[in-house]
This record gives sequence, structure tokens and C-alpha cells, in this order.
Amino acid sequence: MKRIFLIFASAAVIAAALLWPGCGSKETAKPSGSASSGGQVQTAPDKSERFVLDDIYDRKRKWSEFVGKPLVINFWATWCPPCRIEMPELKKLYQEYKPKGLEIVGISVDDTRDPVIPFVQQMQIPWVILYGDEEVEEEFKMGRGIPVTIFFDAAGKEIGRVVGAQPEGVFRSYFDKLVGVQAAN
Repeated sequence: MKRIFLIFASAAVIAAALLWPGCGSKETAKPSGSASSGGQVQTAPDKSERFVLDDIYDRKRKWSEFVGKPLVINFWATWCPPCRIEMPELKKLYQEYKPKGLEIVGISVDDTRDPVIPFVQQMQIPWVILYGDEEVEEEFKMGRGIPVTIFFDAAGKEIGRVVGAQPEGVFRSYFDKLVGVQAAN
């Protein structure tokens, strides 16, 4: 009887993860009472810069640093269960595709910086993590739900995007395409 309960409980958790594709906007999904002091988008003198954001080490990072290689930008937050679900799959693929030139940049849309570093350390996220805000969300036309993952070729052209937690196969198909697009240039 206990075994049947565990099987049904496991199936329910998996079904919930698959049917719950993403978190709503921060305004509706965050815990109340959070202060707004997220990342700062600096006005870049060069109009080709899509962002200049602080990373978790307080260094300014620019869009142009990442153009020239296949790029995946993942918008996420520590309070978003689907974001947490997809992190291990992204991490596994990053380790596989990083030697092929692919880069991932995570942009946290948390309202405060406080939970980000402990989360990154706990999850052992190896890619660059930036602090985002509404301006960068608008620049990349994120919409209201997260996670949002956007795929760019080496020239910085968007080749696709997905909203909500995705299975490894979806990410892998885009990663393969990105590496192929880069090799053709």
C-alpha cells in the first residue's frame, strides 16, 4: 500500500512539473513585502549594446562580450519552481556544449539581490549570472512568465525562445542548432 502511494505521489509531482510550465509575473508570484532593488541597467553609450548589467561579483557585463559565440539567455528567479526544475538540465547541457563554444547567461529577475548568490552556490551554476530589471526584460520582450530562455546565434540574431520549464530534449535541439549555426559562419 505504501509503495502504491509513493508511485501515485511521484506521478503527481511529475505531472505538476509538466503542466506548470512557468511562473507568472513577479507582481503576482513573489512573496509580498519584497523591496525593489534589483539589477541596474546602465545607459550604454554604444546603441548596439542591448544591456550593461552587474554580475554577481558586481562587475559590469555588456551584451557585446557575448556576441561572437552561440548564446543562450535564461531569465529566471529564485522564487520560481519551474526555474529551479530546469536548472539541472541546463547545467548538464552547458557542461556538454561549453567546449563547443556555447555560452549561457542567466539573468535573475528577483526583486532583491539577497537570495541570488546563495541560490547560485547551492545549485552550483557555472555560467555568468546577471542582475536584471524591467528595462532588460522589455529589451528582450520577455512577457509576463518565467523562465524564458532565448537562443542567439554567434551574430547575436535570435533564433528561438521558449517560455516555461522545458525538458532536456527541447534545449538540446536548440543547442545543436546553435553550434551548427556557429560552425557554418
